[in-house]
Amino acid sequence: MESPLFLRQWSRRRMEANGLGIILFQYADWLAKQGYSRNTIHQYTQAVEHFGFWREGRSRLPDQVALAETRKFLTTHLPSCHCPTPAVTTYKTCRAALHRLMAMLGGEVSSPKTKEAPSPAGVLIADFDRYLGKMFGLSAATRCYRRRYAREFLAWRFKGGQLDLAKLCFADFVRYVNFRTPSLQRASVGVMITSLRSLTRFLEFEERCPAGLSQAWPTVPSWKQSPPSNVLTWKESRHLLRTVQRTSTSSLRDEAIFRLMIELGLRCSEVAELDLADIDWRAGTLAVRNNKQRRERLLPLPPPIGEAISKYLINERPASSSGRLFVCRRYLVGQPMTPQRVRGPVCRAMQRNGLVRGGPHRLRHTFATRLHERGASLKEVADILGHQDLNTTAIYARVNLVQLRQVALPWPGVLG
Repeated sequence: MESPLFLRQWSRRRMEANGLGIILFQYADWLAKQGYSRNTIHQYTQAVEHFGFWREGRSRLPDQVALAETRKFLTTHLPSCHCPTPAVTTYKTCRAALHRLMAMLGGEVSSPKTKEAPSPAGVLIADFDRYLGKMFGLSAATRCYRRRYAREFLAWRFKGGQLDLAKLCFADFVRYVNFRTPSLQRASVGVMITSLRSLTRFLEFEERCPAGLSQAWPTVPSWKQSPPSNVLTWKESRHLLRTVQRTSTSSLRDEAIFRLMIELGLRCSEVAELDLADIDWRAGTLAVRNNKQRRERLLPLPPPIGEAISKYLINERPASSSGRLFVCRRYLVGQPMTPQRVRGPVCRAMQRNGLVRGGPHRLRHTFATRLHERGASLKEVADILGHQDLNTTAIYARVNLVQLRQVALPWPGVLG
């Protein structure tokens, strides 16, 4: 049980005497191979050691950790824990440590929220998602929002009880919209109403609710002509880039992601779906194949972005069998990054700079606005962003004050 991660003799003796002593050192070495820092490995190992100390007398086999045991430890023992140091008692750390332990042992992820069987609402939402995908071909991002508002409405209307969909009436949706609207932005209100109307159409299609319920919905007002107010200034962009470069533990990867979003206007989902084969280094182009509109578009690869990507590939990208450009460096090393993992470093950098509104999509707005200010037509901006409707792109013309001054007519009757 010798390990370079634990140098003190008394620490090794204490771990060897633990109920999980047989696998504690194996667990620490496994974390090291996943790319975790030495400090994190020590915290997680001590959390699992705490679990093993509590587990003594309850189970005999250290390599057969049951999911029910981890739940009981997290929900029953931790709130009233009085174990001596160095027992880790932080719920978040213990849950993460046991999560990794179950992954190493090949078991399920420990979570007190895990349900043995899907609820009726969960089954309904899954059917709704398949309906949106097969019948309308909606993208994963759009379906995610519609599932979210549908799930929230069902939980609000039925309070977690039995789903009696036959009793639904339009007044239920009106009350929910009035209840939910004050906490949403204007654009989100439109997304919520569209999602709920889509839910009623699905329920009618499945004959689970009264007929005609979807016909009562009014037309959702369009606020697309309102200019985006969350465009970053040049100074804010420079500070944000420096924050990514200095504070991130994966600075090269995160800088490449940041540049792709603010200098090419890519969405988080498009960044996550990029493959190594999508980059043509000789031609200096980048192919965006998996996007919201399911139409491939070919973009130029500016030198700063190409340089950032090449530095990441040479110095920071771990060995991986995946063809994706961006892969995980710590947990699930070498596995493709999800859109949520792409959002993470950008959101953290924005929060450090006090940019709490807009999220990563704010970078896309900034890119489009600057591109139009440099003289690109709306059609060119739409082609680069992948917009199908020019009305979606027209909002960026409303913040191009230089062009607006050129087309503005003098007010009649003004005295010289």
